[in-house]
Amino acid sequence: MTATYDSLAAHYDAVAGDGAAEAAFVHDLIRQRRLIEPRRGRAATLLDVACGTGAIAASLARGYQGGYRVSGLDISSGMLAVAQAKLPAGTPLYQADMTSFRLDARFDAVVCAYQGVNHLLSFPAWESFFRCVYEHLNAGGVFVFDIATVGHLVRMAGLEKIVQQFEDNYLLIRVHTVDGAVFEWRIEVYELQPDGRYRLLTQVVEMTSFPVVRVREALRRWFTDIEITGGDGSSADPDAEDRIWLTCVKPP
Repeated sequence: MTATYDSLAAHYDAVAGDGAAEAAFVHDLIRQRRLIEPRRGRAATLLDVACGTGAIAASLARGYQGGYRVSGLDISSGMLAVAQAKLPAGTPLYQADMTSFRLDARFDAVVCAYQGVNHLLSFPAWESFFRCVYEHLNAGGVFVFDIATVGHLVRMAGLEKIVQQFEDNYLLIRVHTVDGAVFEWRIEVYELQPDGRYRLLTQVVEMTSFPVVRVREALRRWFTDIEITGGDGSSADPDAEDRIWLTCVKPP
């Protein structure tokens, strides 16, 4: 089971950052993989897993050679409600667990951004997710996802707190771990009310990560052409990065 973020859905976009920039990065990763096998043509259909508020899917639907025909999947009804309002009318949206979804559709690309996979707290759950992606990709389809590395989660737990202002509201994050494996993120949003007082919204989520070499080995059960890049598009040193992207292909 993954985190729902229902209570923070209204503020998620303001906190998460620029979805258009993330979408452009994802598009470049997909395009690069499809160019390796030009017979496949450009990817036209795309599933955004753990799509949240649909910020990335909406950008991918609007641009890039006429846009992708996007679909979204998330476990949170609150996040999907926000996504529905910004995506093109008729966009398929599925409320489902990312480790066990079964859709009557196949896609040229599957994407999972904003470290969605890190909310799965066991490695078998990660493997179940990879298998679901494989089953929903067309032959030659591209799978793109990012992870927060083990080192990043450890560094976050070493901080006392993170405070961020957005508009007239405030975000407070504290990260804590007992065993060095599962990291509890306590997220508080102080939302300004019309009377000048603040309403407190809270969400507690748990995250974990695994050595990149283990993730890569698991992907090899289903995918080929596995490539790791850093968040800026350069080649990644997994031990030094906070966030990495993995791109791979379903064999034709």
